[in-house]
Amino acid sequence: MKSALTIGTILLLSACVPTTTPTTETKPSTKPKTTATAPKAPQVTRSASSGVSAYKRVAQRVEPVAEAACRSFSRDMPRTFCDFRITVDQDTRKAPNAYQSVGSDGRPVITFNINMLRTIKNDDEVAFIMGHEAGHQIARHLVKKRSNANAGALLGALVMAGLGGDPTDGANLGGAIGAQSYSKKFELQADRIGAHIATRAGFDAIKGARSFERTGGSNSLLSTHPPGADRFATVQQTVAQIRAARAQGQTAPIKW
Repeated sequence: MKSALTIGTILLLSACVPTTTPTTETKPSTKPKTTATAPKAPQVTRSASSGVSAYKRVAQRVEPVAEAACRSFSRDMPRTFCDFRITVDQDTRKAPNAYQSVGSDGRPVITFNINMLRTIKNDDEVAFIMGHEAGHQIARHLVKKRSNANAGALLGALVMAGLGGDPTDGANLGGAIGAQSYSKKFELQADRIGAHIATRAGFDAIKGARSFERTGGSNSLLSTHPPGADRFATVQQTVAQIRAARAQGQTAPIKW
């Protein structure tokens, strides 16, 4: 009983961990609940060699644009902060995925695994995903997630200890929740940046974001990705702003 109580308390208090964005209170909905369905697994649409060829072709155009965009926001950082390395993970056992990390040399790394490249339909999708992952670096999301995780771990340990539980368990749970705090917000921010980067590199960001229709999203508490419809709408809105600026002979500033 105590374990359930303490975990529940941490879940409730975890909403207080981040301080970057205010929370809003919502009233209980009177609409009937709908049962969410899991998105279908992405289908293989091309050979591994074709996927790698697309990745190489697109990276030549996207990487310089991503680096330039990054440097415009990172004048206070070392040069390595925006020196993107784009790689392919050849492990065929992994589920389709692309992600951004930081190497031991401080360079940001954008990794596509081979199964991800086999499910992507066109160069626009490759370009948008590259831009999206670069967006995480530009917006410094890894640093912010680390900070949220540390705050969550501290809060979890304090709450669990105060209720007579194991502080280590509280720290582990609080850290996990803290790391995911505002992850959906971060994904939407990266989508906005990715739309700018893909467009500036000469690709169709809206066409690139069509992949959301295949991969879907999630509304669950611990999900790190927003629903696909929300993400696609965000890209559409961003591209509309880019086109409106172009119609005036201007370049829309990157905002997230």
